[in-house]
Amino acid sequence: MVAQKKETKQRKKAVSAKPTLAQDLWRYRVLWTLVALAFLLLVGRAFYIQILDSDFLQQRADRNMTVLEDVPAMRGVISDRNGIPLAISTPMMTVVIDPTDYLEAKARHESALAKLKTDPDNLKLKRDLTTKNLDLNALAKEVGLSPAYLQQEVQKRANSRYFPLKKQVPPPIADDIMAKNFQGVYTEKTYKRFYPQPQPNAQIIGITNSNGDGVEGLEMQLNKRLAGEAGQQKILRDRRGNRLKVEEVLKQGKPGENVTLSIDSRLQYIMYRELTAAGVANNARSATAIAVDVKTGEILAMNSWPSYNPNDPNGLKNKDAMRNRGAIDSFEPGSTMKPFTILMGLESGKFTPETLINTSPGSMRLGNHTIRDTHNYGTLTVGGVLIKSSNIGASKIALSMPYATLPTFYKKIGFGKRSAVGFPGESAGLILSQKRWNISEVATMSYGYGLNATVLQLAQGYAMIANHGVEIPLTLFKRTEPEKGQQMVPVQIADSVLHMLEAVTQPGGTAKEAVIPGYRVGGKTGTAHKLRPDGKGYSQSEYRALFAGVAPISNPRIAMIVVVENPQGKYYGGLVAAPVFARIMQESLRLLNVPLDRPLETPKGAS
Repeated sequence: MVAQKKETKQRKKAVSAKPTLAQDLWRYRVLWTLVALAFLLLVGRAFYIQILDSDFLQQRADRNMTVLEDVPAMRGVISDRNGIPLAISTPMMTVVIDPTDYLEAKARHESALAKLKTDPDNLKLKRDLTTKNLDLNALAKEVGLSPAYLQQEVQKRANSRYFPLKKQVPPPIADDIMAKNFQGVYTEKTYKRFYPQPQPNAQIIGITNSNGDGVEGLEMQLNKRLAGEAGQQKILRDRRGNRLKVEEVLKQGKPGENVTLSIDSRLQYIMYRELTAAGVANNARSATAIAVDVKTGEILAMNSWPSYNPNDPNGLKNKDAMRNRGAIDSFEPGSTMKPFTILMGLESGKFTPETLINTSPGSMRLGNHTIRDTHNYGTLTVGGVLIKSSNIGASKIALSMPYATLPTFYKKIGFGKRSAVGFPGESAGLILSQKRWNISEVATMSYGYGLNATVLQLAQGYAMIANHGVEIPLTLFKRTEPEKGQQMVPVQIADSVLHMLEAVTQPGGTAKEAVIPGYRVGGKTGTAHKLRPDGKGYSQSEYRALFAGVAPISNPRIAMIVVVENPQGKYYGGLVAAPVFARIMQESLRLLNVPLDRPLETPKGAS
């Protein structure tokens, strides 16, 4: 009986008590509260992600899926005055690799290959197999790089998205490279500068570097105008970094400005051809010339020999040939300064073209310095001083006035300061400081020593004489409207000197070789001793031959300067530089359709 009661008691303990309604409600509320809290947390997180933190996440997504790319602008065209292109940009491609994309794709590919050996039916692993070309050795061969170098550089740039492999690639060749389907390789459009008429124009136009920025000549001077503004676009790419499409153009590019020069490319070619012939024939160091339209101040041609080819990278090694000597080099111009000395004398009122000057006995002592003429010319008129190129006559004109008169006049007409052209590296020349204006220095300045000038300055001075004493600022850009000039000397004085210059080319003058059939020509020769390299006096074997001239005299159109440095054998300006002037000027006048102002001579024996 006792055992039965004990068993009954144990059975009751084993059976759980039935929960009450209150207990069920409490459990129900706790469960749904937890569910509601979880739901609110999810909603709050979604709100934070999609609303509050959307910009950050969008940026992260954009960084992974899009890339901003600059779109280079088309560089402006440089043309001559007739619209003939002298510098143009042609589309080229840059071949680029994304090292991060390449290395990641290669790692996925190799990993998938290894795992597929044990699980050949795994679709996910098969998706990781790239269909792109992973052969860097083949890529190196296509872009002309060493395979070892390319392998090393790609590994070194494991965290980089951009490594240019080859620049300035013609589009057809770039297309061939892209057809090989290399992993992570793409192309960018760029431009390459091309110069259709290289040697005659190179020293004016200059060059651009591999980035398309001007680094020499007008390319550098006008870089901002020519370069334009680059555009920007957003590129969409997939999860492996492959470019898919242009998603959005953020900024439209602006092409560079087209520039029209005052240069006539036909005259440039003629000038360079004749300078080359003269330089070679005289075994000279260099030959330089400039032609200016006296009515507008426009530079029609300016170049030097030797020159270089800006399209050929090997041509850029000769820095001496790259210099625009007409603007950069300054030198003692010798007797080509005498017309300006006579201008000053006539303007002073102390001299007329017929004033007599005694140059006997052909030499004149000034302190420790002796001035000499090549002959004893006796008594000369002021015009005769120019015709015979008398150093003594020029000195006596200059020394008849206060010492400051001549150098001040030179400065007034443009010597000793840069021209309005403003060419990069242009020289200002040199007029000695006022404390050096003594009897000896002023005398030597009167016939072109003791001062430095550029070809540009000489051209500006002779154009002023030809333009009836009106100086018009020189320019390398085509003028569509007349430029107002400044009357530097009275008209009758300038015209008097112009007619004296014509007499220099006639029998008895020093420039008979400058005569052109059918045109009246005026000019002045110059034969200057060059300074010795050590600076101790002048060389007796090295010369500079010059000729500065104007044509046609009846209605001047072109002023031209020709300089031949260090000719061998013949060295007088009248024998070396004057014939070059005649050949260039004759064809220039013909091309510009300038009317004849002198009867053509009938050949002997013709009826």
